[in-house]
Amino acid sequence: MKKNSFLPLLTSWIENNHSACLAIVISTWGSAPRQPGSTMVVRDDLHVEGSVSGGCVEGEVIRLSQEIMMDGIPRLKQFGVADESAWEVGLSCGGNISVLILPVADTGISLSILKQLTAAESKRKPLDVIFNISDIEKINIIIQNPSLPMNFVHKSTYNEKEQIFTLRIRPCNQVIIVGAGHISQVLSQLSVAMDLDVTVIDPRSVFLNEKRFPDIEIRLGWPQDVLPNLSIDAQTAIVTLTHDPKIDDPALLHSLNTNAYYIGCLGSTKTHQARLKRLKMVGVSDKSVSRLYGPAGIPLGGRAASEIALSILAELVSIFNKPNN
Repeated sequence: MKKNSFLPLLTSWIENNHSACLAIVISTWGSAPRQPGSTMVVRDDLHVEGSVSGGCVEGEVIRLSQEIMMDGIPRLKQFGVADESAWEVGLSCGGNISVLILPVADTGISLSILKQLTAAESKRKPLDVIFNISDIEKINIIIQNPSLPMNFVHKSTYNEKEQIFTLRIRPCNQVIIVGAGHISQVLSQLSVAMDLDVTVIDPRSVFLNEKRFPDIEIRLGWPQDVLPNLSIDAQTAIVTLTHDPKIDDPALLHSLNTNAYYIGCLGSTKTHQARLKRLKMVGVSDKSVSRLYGPAGIPLGGRAASEIALSILAELVSIFNKPNN
């Protein structure tokens, strides 16, 4: 389950007359496998998505969720090896976690709040959700815009003294792939496996179609027409893979005017130098072209489409996770 996919999922469940609970990791210590903000959702028929640990305590969370769906009262549950109950539910990793379990109801997180968050998430709008859990039976939830740009603060936090948990809703990282060749097919599937949002752009319908890109967002058209209609932010990577300047160059010209954190181009070093020369000839500055990663990908030594796709994905993930990014 992607980090924000619980929002439309829960909304859909409630609108289809199910009861459900949302479990959120609010704090961790030691070797706990999941970070604060990790979520798990439980439906009344015991359909479960997501996780709050490495499988250690999910069974207990499901059991508590069943109780909560009956009485409507949220729970704040701590699991740790110091507790006798920890071993009973399997938390043997040496860590400690606190899990907030809320019914989707007015006593927990309401449907109206879920809809508001879902709408913001669909537009890639960052939000902070503030949970005041000082009175567990009367949790107060406030939604606000982040006080800092979203590339500064991503992690959810818990103020134990004031009993305030801040769930930071941030857009999923996304990859926009220009070109629908073989490498793009592999890169799109690998990116989905990494929980990235993926969009593929190409004006050629013989290459870009649902048969070649099942379950992928596809945009048939020229990149200069499609890209302005997409939300491109600091969590966006853009990769051009066609080798055709008529397609790649307009995509790069637009991309360099965005705050995408990664703009990569397929091709040899010689091809990339020719690309830079073309861009400079139309007025792109040296500073702007220095943002381009080309040839895209880290050196893995392979030449197969799957190996090239893997090298590109490894590079864009590595760059996003750099401390100074």
